[in-house]
Amino acid sequence: MRLYPRREGTASVVHGGVTYTAAPDGGFDFPNEVSDVLHRFAVRGERLWEDAIERQRRILDAEMDRRRDPASLYEAVAKLVQAADAVQSAPEPAKPSRAKAAVK
Repeated sequence: MRLYPRREGTASVVHGGVTYTAAPDGGFDFPNEVSDVLHRFAVRGERLWEDAIERQRRILDAEMDRRRDPASLYEAVAKLVQAADAVQSAPEPAKPSRAKAAVK
């Protein structure tokens, strides 16, 4: 089962004398026996490993919390207004000339 570490910077894991390295997406492909043990491991009630579904749920929850925050909403609207102002105040690009040079 593929597990993802909850802590950043985990590049390799040694378990039972075998070294596992992270895939490009940060996940580790463990045999079922190893993933079952690691998936249950927690420190102070916080799990250290999560599967793909738990990871996706955590990321989506964090994004929804960020979007519900009035300060971040205000910041996003302010950026949109600045972008609109920048587009309106930008000079219009020059139109290319249609005149052709004579070739001899």
